[in-house]
Amino acid sequence: LEVFKVVARTEKSFSLPSGIDNAKTKDCAQRKGNEPIIMSEANSFSKSINDALNTKLKALKDAEEEISSLEKSFNDEENFFNSFASGDVKDVITLNVSGTAMTTKRSTLRVFEESVLARQFDDTTWTEQGKANHHVKEWTPDNVNTWIENIVGIPDDVVGIFKENEIMGRELIALGIEGLKMLGVERTGTLCLLLDEIKELEKASEDVSPLIEHSAYCFGKIIDYLRLKQLHSQGLADEPVLPTVCDSQKSRFEMTVNYFFPGESARLIFG
Repeated sequence: LEVFKVVARTEKSFSLPSGIDNAKTKDCAQRKGNEPIIMSEANSFSKSINDALNTKLKALKDAEEEISSLEKSFNDEENFFNSFASGDVKDVITLNVSGTAMTTKRSTLRVFEESVLARQFDDTTWTEQGKANHHVKEWTPDNVNTWIENIVGIPDDVVGIFKENEIMGRELIALGIEGLKMLGVERTGTLCLLLDEIKELEKASEDVSPLIEHSAYCFGKIIDYLRLKQLHSQGLADEPVLPTVCDSQKSRFEMTVNYFFPGESARLIFG
């Protein structure tokens, strides 16, 4: 019975029966934050007992290695998410690729800095989506008051209602006819005018996604490859293989690559 307690744990380590020579220890794996696990080869008993002991010890070692591998995978994933989350939200953009919405990071599109694609989203030419419209949903009551004061045909008493209620930008966009009536706006013409102005304001405040007039399938292949290249440069992924496409899309893919990576730069994608 003592023989099969070879991996029994004591207070701070794994004890071995006297029949196993600690001097022949082949491995001692020290996991951070845990006690060492001693792996010793049993060779002082009969062959069947030695084999049984060594099988158990090997299973223990394999389990230790698997835990270490899972720990590393978890850390890699954590680093990836931290890398993405720590980036500037202004770097995340949504593209309209021939009707298909694709969300990525500008830094991904600019992996190859000399490409046409990178220059299209360079800091010198890129304007943050929605910036020109001052993000209506982020308006303060003062912003809303300035807006309503500049609408031709709005009576002073209605302007006073908005000032008194300190309407925020998000509240302004959400206002419908019932909401305006609850605030105290009663005149039909004024209600119609405000509803029309709010509708136009909401339309103008929407983010306009850059249009990419190329195959979503082909452009998606390029984005996937650039994303992996970026992760590889950060040590979070292996060197990616070059993108492959189905036979029916090869000519279209070549056209898309040559457009964004003209001349010699196409080799960055084709290899």
